[in-house]
Amino acid sequence: LSVALSGTVLSRCPACARNFANIYCQNICSPDQSLFTNVTRVATLPQPTSQPSATAGHPSSPAVAAPRQAVLEYQCFYRRAFAD
Repeated sequence: LSVALSGTVLSRCPACARNFANIYCQNICSPDQSLFTNVTRVATLPQPTSQPSATAGHPSSPAVAAPRQAVLEYQCFYRRAFAD
């Protein structure tokens, strides 16, 4: 994940881009990382082994009618299968 890419995706909302970059940098660089997250469950996620399987993760992304939902999914790596 690149903060620059996030800035590009969130360019329509400069405050959102700054907030996301701040959260990302705090989670990566802060000496207090252990205070940010309470681990309640650990899951093993399958890793795509090829470009077609990696692209299949979000087949609707290029044609999303509500772009904010795509940004939310991008930021949170959200997929319904992992949210339940």
